[in-house]
Amino acid sequence: MKHIIMTLLATVSLVACTIPPTTPAQTTASNTDEEAEIRDLVENFGKRLQTVSLLSTDAAQEMQKQYSDFVSPALLETWMKDVTKAPGRTVSSPWPDRIDLTTLSKEGSDRYVITGFVIKVTSVEMVNGGAAAKIPVRIVVQRGQGRWLITDMQRNNNQHERANTACSRRAQLRELSIIFDHIKGIHHK
Repeated sequence: MKHIIMTLLATVSLVACTIPPTTPAQTTASNTDEEAEIRDLVENFGKRLQTVSLLSTDAAQEMQKQYSDFVSPALLETWMKDVTKAPGRTVSSPWPDRIDLTTLSKEGSDRYVITGFVIKVTSVEMVNGGAAAKIPVRIVVQRGQGRWLITDMQRNNNQHERANTACSRRAQLRELSIIFDHIKGIHHK
C-alpha cells in the first residue's frame, strides 16, 4: 500500500513538473499582441495627419472622417471644437508624414503611454529621406468600446523644439532654393 501511494505521488509530481505553466506565456503573447496593435493604431493615425488641413473651413468634418477610427469620441470632440488643439496639416510645407514611436509603456491593464515624434517632411525629404522637423509628442492609448483608442495627444515640449525649428527652417530654405533654381532655369530658356 505504501508503495502504491509513493508511486502515485511520484507520478503526480512528475506530471505537475512537466506541464509548462500557461499563464506567463499567454500574458507575454498577449502583451506583445497588444503592443503591436497599439503601434499599428498610432502609426496608422500618424499617416492620416497630412489629410486634415487645420486651416480649412471644414477641418472639423475632415477630422471626423479621418480620425474617428483612431481617436476616442471625447478627444475628437475636443479637437473639433478647437482645431488649434488638434494635430494635422497647418501649412503646405512641411507637412506631417508619420509618427515615429520611441517608447511604449504599459500603465495598467487598459492604458499605454507612448512617446515619439510627429515627423514633418517637404518634397526634399520625400526624395532624399529624413525629416524637415520632428515634433515631440506624448500619446495615451486606452481600451474603450472594445478596442484601443487614442485618448490624449500632447506636444511633449522639451529641448527638441529648438532643434526642430532650425531643422524646419533649413528644410524650407532647401525647398525655396530648389524652386528658385527651377524658375531661373525656365527664364534662361
